[in-house]
Amino acid sequence: MRGIRLFKVFGVSVYIHTTFLILPVLFYFTAGIKGALVIIFVFSCVTAHELFHSLTAKAFGVQVGDITLYPIGGVASINSFPEKPSQELLIALAGPAFNIIFSAVLFYPLYRILGPEVLYNPSLRTWPHTFAYMFWVNPMLAAFNLLPAFPMDGGRVLRAFLAGRVGLRRATQIAVVIGHFFALLFGLIGIMNRNFMLIIIAIFIYIAASNEAFQVELRESIMDHFRENKDEQ
Repeated sequence: MRGIRLFKVFGVSVYIHTTFLILPVLFYFTAGIKGALVIIFVFSCVTAHELFHSLTAKAFGVQVGDITLYPIGGVASINSFPEKPSQELLIALAGPAFNIIFSAVLFYPLYRILGPEVLYNPSLRTWPHTFAYMFWVNPMLAAFNLLPAFPMDGGRVLRAFLAGRVGLRRATQIAVVIGHFFALLFGLIGIMNRNFMLIIIAIFIYIAASNEAFQVELRESIMDHFRENKDEQ
């Protein structure tokens, strides 16, 4: 079940999973209206991030299904592989590029309005500090997604860089191993700090990385079989 459909843009439907509705309520009761507003803003930026991925993929003829927002982030359903590593590279960079450009556009106005003392000390104490908190959402999203590990965008950038040198299968294996490392690291930090959300994120990263490895291995095995049959003919 994908959840509740929010809207459709350029042929890409955006859904929120029903479990997502817990977040605004939870943050409202823990941090008031400021907390709920921050969550809505975070997932608005996540949606735009995933839309940039999807629209760039569509520009290269890649089949895109929909985007679903979960409590731990957004997932764009891309149903086929780009033909060239350079295309995957641009698709992977499109999401973080939005976050970086949006941050650059907002920085100077907020710096002038809020002042450096507030902008560099984000919190939910006051409304100005809350707006500063919201500003730093996009740089953090870009930085996290550019980690060189699946399923983050940085893992796809790494695979695109390596694919022309060691092949898609080996490049995927390398990015997946790094993804598993980060998943175990996040899980360990989550356990040590009793951070349940970080543990959930770690589990998601591990499963998503493993799933990517399975899909690529299956695709490459089918392609190998096809090439063998073609050579025999």
